Amino acid sequence: MKTFKKILKWLGVVLLVLIVIGTTLYLIYLRPFMQKMKVTNVVKYDKQLTLVLGGGGNSGILTSDSLVIVIDTKMDEAAEKLSKMVKEIAGNKPIIVINTHFHPDHTKGNTYYKGQTIIAGGNYTKEFWTKEAGEETLPTEWVKDRMDIKMGDDTVTIFNFNKNAHTASDVFVYLHKRKMLFGGDVILNKQVPVMMGVADPYGYIEAIDVVTKQFDVQKVIPGHGPMGGVEIINDFKKYFDDMQTAASDDSKKDQLIAKYEDWGQVPILMSPGATISAIKKKANK
Repeated sequence: MKTFKKILKWLGVVLLVLIVIGTTLYLIYLRPFMQKMKVTNVVKYDKQLTLVLGGGGNSGILTSDSLVIVIDTKMDEAAEKLSKMVKEIAGNKPIIVINTHFHPDHTKGNTYYKGQTIIAGGNYTKEFWTKEAGEETLPTEWVKDRMDIKMGDDTVTIFNFNKNAHTASDVFVYLHKRKMLFGGDVILNKQVPVMMGVADPYGYIEAIDVVTKQFDVQKVIPGHGPMGGVEIINDFKKYFDDMQTAASDDSKKDQLIAKYEDWGQVPILMSPGATISAIKKKANK
């Protein structure tokens, strides 16, 4: 009995320590990060394109005489505000929603587009999506490879990367006339990527290489962070190059990690250390 009581006491101490650590991480890192992510910025790019940055994943609203396309639908209050903006712009025009991937900060707003077309990557199954993102956000169509949609004098290409990168079915959206790429969370601006689930550091690099070879990209809308030019892609690729070096050379690890201390990150969940661990894990397979 004494041994059993000691074990229970030890487990209680461990549990208390974990609770304290978890609460501290939440208060210091995760809550401020989430609060910052809720802030939105509306950018009227041109007469047909409105960008709504933040409030979850970055979004775009593209309109023509007969159709409106929405790229990613955000979460929480930002999702509702986006939907009202979209419906005001669309009027009686049909709406097509494109989800770059299944994560809720990009898809929770799907619930506001009932009866409209919702498109996502075809590597997911309905069962997976329902379990991970909820049945209320379920897409109506799945793109396995590529889909082209004519929008007035522009063409919108939905391109599904058929391997693991950020998730198992990441979608890029390319606006040909504007030479603009919506990268979802495969391309981030000064934010460390999340390495959870099937996330593959080498998949990120391959996906970026594939899409930039296929399309003439001059403007970039990352999944999170300010819009910009191809320097966003170059900087993000450089991050993975640096983390590969850090994973193989301990003498350079601290210096390379410090290089990205001004990037948005959360310990354990999204950090250079997590990326390095993922690279090492992949290399040992």
